[in-house]
Amino acid sequence: MSEIWVLLPLIFTFIAGPLSAGGNVHMADSDSELLKLTKNITNTKSCDEGMHREHEFCCQPCSPGERKKEDCDINGGAPKCELCSEGEEYTDTNHHSYKCRRCGVCDGEHGLEVEKTCTRKQNTKCRCKPNFFCNVSLCEHCNPCTTCEHGIIEKCTPTSNTKCREGSRSNLHSLWALLILIPVSAVIYREVKRRHRSKKMGHQKSTASDTEIMTVNFSDL
Repeated sequence: MSEIWVLLPLIFTFIAGPLSAGGNVHMADSDSELLKLTKNITNTKSCDEGMHREHEFCCQPCSPGERKKEDCDINGGAPKCELCSEGEEYTDTNHHSYKCRRCGVCDGEHGLEVEKTCTRKQNTKCRCKPNFFCNVSLCEHCNPCTTCEHGIIEKCTPTSNTKCREGSRSNLHSLWALLILIPVSAVIYREVKRRHRSKKMGHQKSTASDTEIMTVNFSDL
């Protein structure tokens, strides 16, 4: 009888061992299934390059000039797209948006005018009006060209301002012109005065001769 009590712990250990091992195997199988499920969920969320998932399927994009109206109904399929409003909206790349972009406006008060009108596939292109310029790549405001007081080196262009001559050089040129003009004016003045004086003296001589003739005639009488 005492031998049975000694064997009971050994029997219990023998039976508990496989049960514990089986439990570990079951937990390992559960972890494996969870990992597979996580991978499947991750894979369903990713799409190929250029594709986009809106709901259930990965869909192709809409073309430039269109907007998406409805999503695709099969994986890898094309969505239902419709045209943007001509002259009002545009899209210039492949996209998955339900909206088109609004066409830009060239603000005349900022010195801009339309170079190319807006189409479904291209936004409005603006440029500077005549006598305005802008020297940055993305121009939203043009500046009036500078007016030169002393002469122009380079004319104003749509991308660069006028280059003017420096005032000091212009003043030097004016000084040289004045130095030349003063002597010429003096010579002209002297010549005019001389002629006026000669004309006046000739008039006086003519008057004196007429007086002598009249005197002689009176004496004869």
